Amino acid sequence: MADIEAKLRVIIDDRIEKLVLPSGIPSTLEELQTVVEETFDISDEFSLQYFDSEFEDYFTLHKSDEIKHKDTVKVVYAEHITLNLVPLDNSFPQHSTDTESTASNVDSSAGQSSSQDTIILSNRSATERCQPWPKQYPVLPFAFETEMILERATEDFKKNERPLTNARVKSDILETLAKTIYTYTAYPSSAQISDVAEALVKKYPFLKEPGSFSGYYDWQQSIKYKMANYRTKLRGYGVPEVMCNALKRKRPADQKSAKNVKKPRKAELNYLPPYPAGEDEESQEQERIQLLSEVMKRDNNKLIKDKMAKTFSHRRNKIINQSPSIEDIKARWPALFEASHIQDEFQRITMVQLDSKFMSKLDEHTPRLLKRFHSKGGSMGLQLQAILLMAPSNPSIDMSRGLVIRCLMVYLGESTDQLLKEYDDPDEDNVSQDLAAARMTIYRAKNNATEDIGIVVEGIKVLTALGTFPRACSLLIGLACALNLAYPKEIRQTLEVFQKLFLELDCSKLSPKADSFTRMHK
Repeated sequence: MADIEAKLRVIIDDRIEKLVLPSGIPSTLEELQTVVEETFDISDEFSLQYFDSEFEDYFTLHKSDEIKHKDTVKVVYAEHITLNLVPLDNSFPQHSTDTESTASNVDSSAGQSSSQDTIILSNRSATERCQPWPKQYPVLPFAFETEMILERATEDFKKNERPLTNARVKSDILETLAKTIYTYTAYPSSAQISDVAEALVKKYPFLKEPGSFSGYYDWQQSIKYKMANYRTKLRGYGVPEVMCNALKRKRPADQKSAKNVKKPRKAELNYLPPYPAGEDEESQEQERIQLLSEVMKRDNNKLIKDKMAKTFSHRRNKIINQSPSIEDIKARWPALFEASHIQDEFQRITMVQLDSKFMSKLDEHTPRLLKRFHSKGGSMGLQLQAILLMAPSNPSIDMSRGLVIRCLMVYLGESTDQLLKEYDDPDEDNVSQDLAAARMTIYRAKNNATEDIGIVVEGIKVLTALGTFPRACSLLIGLACALNLAYPKEIRQTLEVFQKLFLELDCSKLSPKADSFTRMHK
């Protein structure tokens, strides 16, 4: 069936469409639903029914092998449910339950950032994520009846080594896995899906697929399609993180399911969070306007900090969905362009403390990096030695950090001039003209006894008086995350190393050189 073209008659409301399946009817219902969803641009949750010629009526489709070439299927939309989320009242007594115990186990396995790095900010919504993808994926308990079948299958496998083949059990497993995966990310990478499938068959070896090299290839595919269906379900609930990729919300030129997908690319946990309970775009816009007046007042940082946290979802909605210019963002959210608020925003998005994490990991890796730089020969070795010889006999920690970053760029084959532009006794007009053409860079301007280190994005000075070059590097990553900016090609590998090695924020796709470098220093 997999190699023979099949055609289906598809009824959608008052439309009748023809669905051509070049590779035949998919082997699973999840795959078929995904094909129907993408082909006919269905954004709401739905199920499929098939026409039974014996009874001359429609029945719910449970498995894809219940239909054949030229059969009729009908799209049945799920009834919409309105969810009213309210904050947890801390006045209620908290009782220990098995669920809480399980959650604590998950927390302990989430190893991409230590407990000292992940501090929950005030005013965090209950719908925001608070932990990164775990190093070892925890397979949580399934529904009671499924657990009962799995326990029996475990005993049976010990005696007879017989694999479990039960479609209903598989359906519940996939549903539970999809919900658990979503607590970390709506768009898991292939590597993350592989982690889940591997953890599943490791815990339940009778679920391994005979004849498969890994033993879980089909599980990977099923999880992938289940996540696509789960995102469709969430679109029906109006979840903004998946609503932004509905075809009807894209520009006409981008109306293809795989084109210009808006999703985390820098390991962002809270990429596009929903509005808090009781808030909407209008109420949050009023908060933003009040924030503009508060920014003008002196000694008002605590109130500004609270309002920035409260309007987080509104800010992300505008930045992700509208892609405004830096000039426009700066006019609407001037507080975002202060170092302390960038660090807060970065922590809201990633749950990682920016400056302390960056510096501690840079210092931790410095001895190994210096050893590698000193051992390098050839013309690159000469360039690295020239940079290292710039250090005085007793350099400050910031100077040492700065030299290591410069050497890192050379080692990665990128020009330090692309990341750091230095001006000694500069002519202000010439500097402004030069920086106006910069897409994303750090500048250092020395004038007599004064020195200014800042950041320029899209030709606009967005941060000044940062003090040191390493701190500017840290805040540059924070800005890229907060403003949803892509890394410039000229310094992409360096910024990826900052992100993956120094901030331990993993991405599914890294340039080969940056990936090789980070693996070398893990």
